[in-house]
Amino acid sequence: MPGALAKKKRKDELSQEDRFLQSIEEVSAWMKAHTRAVLMISVGLVLFVGGVLYYRSYRESLRTRAAIELNQLRATLTVADAVPRLTGFVARFDGTPAATEGRLLLAKIQLQSGQPQAALSILGPITSEPVDVPSGYAVKLLLAEAYKSAGEYERSLDELDAIIGGAYVPYQRHRALAERGRLLAALGRLEEAAVAYQRLVDDDSATDDLYRVRLGEIQAMIASGATPQPTTFSAPASAPPEEGVGSLMPGADGVDTVSTPDSVATDSAPAGGSG
Repeated sequence: MPGALAKKKRKDELSQEDRFLQSIEEVSAWMKAHTRAVLMISVGLVLFVGGVLYYRSYRESLRTRAAIELNQLRATLTVADAVPRLTGFVARFDGTPAATEGRLLLAKIQLQSGQPQAALSILGPITSEPVDVPSGYAVKLLLAEAYKSAGEYERSLDELDAIIGGAYVPYQRHRALAERGRLLAALGRLEEAAVAYQRLVDDDSATDDLYRVRLGEIQAMIASGATPQPTTFSAPASAPPEEGVGSLMPGADGVDTVSTPDSVATDSAPAGGSG
């Protein structure tokens, strides 16, 4: 009985080998019959792979060149030529990380020049940047500031809410909550402002005592029945010409991109890195 099983197993193995060899012969015969098609497919694959490799090399070269030129721009921009030079830079290197940084800087310059609509137009192509990366956070923060300066307060709050709900780094969420509380208080919406500051006070990672002070002030106003007049916001004043654009430059991490107007500067950058 074992011998019979062994013979059957050997026969099956031989049968599998025969089928494998037969399939190879069939493929070989097909290739011989379709030599032209095989050649064209092979050439197409080579061209495709070569094209992919070339594109990757080109994109990497473009990113490197854009980063170098942006650094050169940072060192030589003046208030007089910042807008046209940055506009040209963004057009030439659009789609690269350096172009995103260029858009952020250009939008900030427009905002500080009192042109929030121009800033919003510049930021339009990068509004889909994810908020949990530094550039996306900077975009949302600038959008919130631009919408506020343009009088579109609900849209400003929407951008801050996007940061609060999606920020990866706690201090970014803290800053957005503080900005939200400040804006709501300035608009006379004290109960909503108190909620924002209460969230900061309840957050163990938000250690700045200024949040507790602001919450106490707002709660006192609510208790007294105070009805503050809504504030009308305007874009922050532009930097004096002699300062150039150095004061407008984003931080090294591309995050600290928005300078806060004087009217809300009291708790825009809490001590201890809490936002």
